[in-house]
Amino acid sequence: MTSAQTVRVAVPLFLPKLLDYVWQGTGAPSVGQVVVVEVGKQPVHGLVMAINMAAEVSKLKPATPLENTSIPAVMAKFYQWVSRYTLSSPGDPIRAAWGGKMLPERPEPVQQLVAGDAAQELKLTAKRQQVLALAGQGHSSVAALARQAKVSSGVVQGLLEAGALAWQEVPQHAPEFTLDLLPLNTDQKHAATTIAESLGQFKPFLLDGVTGSGKTEVYFASIAAAMAADEAAQTLVLVPEIALTPQWLQRFEARFGVAPHVWHSGVSAGEKRRTWWAVRDGVAKVVIGARSALFLPFNNLRLVVVDEEHDPSYKQEEGFRYHGRDMAVVLANHWQCPAVLASATPSLESWHNAQQGRYQHLVLQHRYGKAQLPSMALVDMRQATLAPGTFISPEVAKILADTLAAKQQSLVFLNRRGVAPLLLCAGCGHRWDCPDCSASLVVHGNRLTCHHCGFSEQYPEQCTACGEAELRVYGPGTRGLMQELSTLFPQARLAVADSDALASPAAMQELMDKITAGRVDIVVGTQMVAKGHHFPNLTTVAVIDADMGLAQGDIRAAERTFQLLTQVAGRAGRAAAAGQVLLQTHDPEHPLMQSLVRLDREGLYAQELDWRQQWGDPPFGRLAAVVVSGPDERMVAKTARQLAQAFVPAGEAFSLLGPAPAPLTKLRGQYRYRLLLKGQGALQNTVQAWLNGVVVPRSTRVVVDMDPQSFF
Repeated sequence: MTSAQTVRVAVPLFLPKLLDYVWQGTGAPSVGQVVVVEVGKQPVHGLVMAINMAAEVSKLKPATPLENTSIPAVMAKFYQWVSRYTLSSPGDPIRAAWGGKMLPERPEPVQQLVAGDAAQELKLTAKRQQVLALAGQGHSSVAALARQAKVSSGVVQGLLEAGALAWQEVPQHAPEFTLDLLPLNTDQKHAATTIAESLGQFKPFLLDGVTGSGKTEVYFASIAAAMAADEAAQTLVLVPEIALTPQWLQRFEARFGVAPHVWHSGVSAGEKRRTWWAVRDGVAKVVIGARSALFLPFNNLRLVVVDEEHDPSYKQEEGFRYHGRDMAVVLANHWQCPAVLASATPSLESWHNAQQGRYQHLVLQHRYGKAQLPSMALVDMRQATLAPGTFISPEVAKILADTLAAKQQSLVFLNRRGVAPLLLCAGCGHRWDCPDCSASLVVHGNRLTCHHCGFSEQYPEQCTACGEAELRVYGPGTRGLMQELSTLFPQARLAVADSDALASPAAMQELMDKITAGRVDIVVGTQMVAKGHHFPNLTTVAVIDADMGLAQGDIRAAERTFQLLTQVAGRAGRAAAAGQVLLQTHDPEHPLMQSLVRLDREGLYAQELDWRQQWGDPPFGRLAAVVVSGPDERMVAKTARQLAQAFVPAGEAFSLLGPAPAPLTKLRGQYRYRLLLKGQGALQNTVQAWLNGVVVPRSTRVVVDMDPQSFF
């Protein structure tokens, strides 16, 4: 029997546990070391998570370390904590940052053209002298230097071949920040100072400020304080959506003189590689990113910020299921640094944590400068008389006309996308449904699209059921509202801001620039413009379907509707001119509508928390969703029943609801049944023991979602 040192390795594959290998390095292994291993016959990179001093190794494969490649042990331990908490594969957090089964390749060193040794010996023409005068200024190609010197590429190439120019590696170093922060008001100063005083220790904050109160400037000041306290300090700022980044990046560069590193799905693979290594090497001092930026290999994280912390998009709903906001707080705890959760409409969980003293509550009560909160008014659609196929009430149309006459901007907000949510045949009532999901197709231009699986087909010329040619769309959509507004205000300059029109950050930036420059009068927008954007001349917001989202059968429906409508209302009156918000509703007496019009957030939150406490829902209890799926609905239902029968409650601490067909019973061709476990304290051990006791058929899949945020 052979005995040697072994390591336990997490690999970025869908495997349920760590794997043991025999260490093949010359030095001692360490947690966080990147190694080359085989899984089956497949070579992959893995991460050392634990070390065993000696073990029997005759059946173990080798783990060979990548030279000088490791990440801090604190990040490896964070990965392990997240996978255990979420009941996911140990390699899921690694795969989230690596993007595959291999570590991102280190980018080639950046090189520039500089004057070479032969420059003194060569006969120089005026053009050659011009080239050499500009050499060493960061030109990474012959063409770039030629362009600036206003010569042909042949002149530069000739100098390079003669040795008068040479390639030199540009040393990688952190950018030089030049601070130009805005002056802060009293509340902002207090918040920024309090956060700065907590640097070097774990402390979670809820930065709670009304829309337009300058929360971003507070955490900009906190970033500057972290840099001043530690030259090597790194900061992570999470944002909920790619669409938020362009304006944020502009503001950051204006305050700090350089752009931060960016990490989200819209960033190219090459740029992601550069960012990954810049973070690992300590060159990247500030990273702004979507939720997966949590898993970058930070080596000196001193501050974590979660902007718009209430946003539902922080929850990863498929594959590796985790909540970005909650894991950000855990990451800050691992690094012993402050975590700042910022929002004008905090999640009930964060609000409750602040009320209970678990988070320090920092409040910004007023808008920055002279701006005031907008006035709120309800428009009772039960009393409105509308022509068929129109959705803008006469009251709202008049306010829009007045705003247009005052040369100010308006936002007409719609909490959905597409031309209309539903296409029906006028003859037989046939509805166009997705063949792979339990959902109707939505009209997008000349196509019908499923919002759940992406299925798309051509807009039909006639009904496929009865042959009728008269097809009707029902419900408002962005394109339909654009048509209605162009009829009402033919002179107005209109723009649409939805996922179809703004498919990239560049398209979003172009539209934001147009609005800011005053080249748009009325914006028809969806959730893409509901938060994070600043339009100085936008004074009127009209919400067409304020009731949308209330009838979702979701414990968070009222909370999320309030958050969304408050955020979109916050786009109005952010500068000197007063703002106004009109909410079209069919239920003006609803407690939510009354809370909105009175700006009574505390009253609504207190009521919601009271209801949650009565039912043991978060934040007073924990939830774990179990979703059973497969191509055979009978087998899926049978497996779900077997799971329910196998559950043995541990006293009154846990209760099981279901099984029941999911609201979206068929998704991407898979039938889905749900069970929901409710209880106090940690559910992970209970869930793991419960599921391990049931044999699941191969054709059926069981997925656990800890702390579910949606129930579709």
